[in-house]
Amino acid sequence: MLVVQIFLGASLCCSWIYWLLCLDSARRWARRSRKQLSTPTSLADSQALDAPPPHNLNVSIVSSPDRPITQLPNYPETLLPPISILKPLCGADPEQVENFRSFCRQDYPRYQLIFGAMDPEDEGLKSARKIEAEFPGVDIEIVSGGEILGANRKVCNLAHMREKAKYEYLVLCDSDMRVEPDYLRRVIAPFEDESVGVVTCPYRGRLAKGFASSLEALGIGADFIPSVLLTDRFWGIRFAFGSTIAIRADVLEKIGGFPAFANELADDYLLGSRAAGAGYKVVLSDYVVDDVIGRESFREMWARRLRWARTTRAMHPGPVFASVVTFGIPLAIAIVLANGLHALGWAAFLITSLVRAATATCVARFYLKDPNLPAKLPLLPLSDLLSFALWALSFLGNSVEWRGEHYRVGRQGELTKID
Repeated sequence: MLVVQIFLGASLCCSWIYWLLCLDSARRWARRSRKQLSTPTSLADSQALDAPPPHNLNVSIVSSPDRPITQLPNYPETLLPPISILKPLCGADPEQVENFRSFCRQDYPRYQLIFGAMDPEDEGLKSARKIEAEFPGVDIEIVSGGEILGANRKVCNLAHMREKAKYEYLVLCDSDMRVEPDYLRRVIAPFEDESVGVVTCPYRGRLAKGFASSLEALGIGADFIPSVLLTDRFWGIRFAFGSTIAIRADVLEKIGGFPAFANELADDYLLGSRAAGAGYKVVLSDYVVDDVIGRESFREMWARRLRWARTTRAMHPGPVFASVVTFGIPLAIAIVLANGLHALGWAAFLITSLVRAATATCVARFYLKDPNLPAKLPLLPLSDLLSFALWALSFLGNSVEWRGEHYRVGRQGELTKID
């Protein structure tokens, strides 16, 4: 029993250090972001400096209730490359029309917005057609149907949408995301470095309604994104998220184009990973996208997160196993039980709860501007227990549910349909 207690105690200390490092990583990321915003940069810095003075001196003031006022250089429009936004659809999302509107209100000189669905009768296409009629001045293309290239229908959809893209810079963005007018300018900025092949964005849960959606939002803002910021600080990132994947067309073709991912479940992750493997930098943007969660059932939330957990474990079993030390609340409960409910065990639980609550709230409130903390703080221990359960179950099988179908996930994230 002494050995168990020592192991649990050491693991718990590791979880405290991990959370503190997440907090410091978020602070450093935010500080880097502020420096980038205060320093004039563009895709052609030297050209911008040679541009007429009015262009160099003007700035745009951008603000929102959840985003502090920032000053963005108002570059000559000729220096901003045109962008094709690819937005794959599959059914209706919460507040879908308003989400789409946000992409039609970009402070950006020239961009194309492509909506696509494999099913010509998809509910999401109705919202897309409404937006097309509402914003006649925006270059909008709607694509539907097409050949099934593999098990991942989203990638099949993207492949057909890619054929309609007019521009060299592509921005992929899931249909449940919402952005502010400065989004494209912020996302495209890192491409001033020609070695950058992919830019991806952190995200936060918004408008979470109900118990399951609140747990989902906490899983994003208090668990997943802080771990991403820590990874970015110490190792850099070699992956991407569906919240935003900005990629040059030549980079996409070099890694095989969308058809190369048609049978992969973790297509978002692999777009970044394979670009990094091809020698390009993957950059975590300073822009935080809003993921509009709305209301969902516990079963929907559970199935999606179990799919993510088993996919991640299949691709990185060692690091995922080692991440057990990040689950401080379950470890603290184990210490209480291992010490026979002794006061020392309860003291460890109390300290752990305070450290966890303080670090998660600081990251969310001061750096990610995530509205879910401290508002949903009482649910945080339950969210951590849920994350631990998903971690454990990720090692007990490789079957997942996706869009009503059942699949097995291979070691590289490849999909095999279960009949």
